[in-house]
Amino acid sequence: MVNVDELDHEFFMKEAIKEAKVAGERGDLPVGAVIVHEGKIISRGNNQINTKENRTLHAEMSAINQEAPFLKKHARECVLYTSLEPCIMCLSTIVMTNIRHVVYAVDDHYMNMKPFIKSNDYINKRVHSYTGGILENESFEVIQHYDTRMAQLVSTGQPV
Repeated sequence: MVNVDELDHEFFMKEAIKEAKVAGERGDLPVGAVIVHEGKIISRGNNQINTKENRTLHAEMSAINQEAPFLKKHARECVLYTSLEPCIMCLSTIVMTNIRHVVYAVDDHYMNMKPFIKSNDYINKRVHSYTGGILENESFEVIQHYDTRMAQLVSTGQPV
């Protein structure tokens, strides 16, 4: 069983933010993710939707797919850290993978998944913790640096 409160959220979020910078430098959306098992990073991912021309290559999806065989057996013991609140596709994949704990930096006011989680019994039962605001300012600065339109979208919920 995972004791999420014992993990160093800032340390792992800094690693997710590093991945976001890698994506931003490459010309992709500046979002990064890491998966942690027993206090160690087992997988890293960053957004690749522009460079790979594949709209499904979000940071969370990349991190999950890299360790899919391991996660099949150990997902419930893992925590996914992401620099931006997951979208519906990523949240659905997190749930179907059986990862029970999500920690993110920046609230996405456009996707706004928290009400969806609470209103959907299937997802609500499977997401045991959904913690936001960890290094929010640092992550938002990265988003704003690489993609001002995205920064406005996630902060206001309104497309530019």
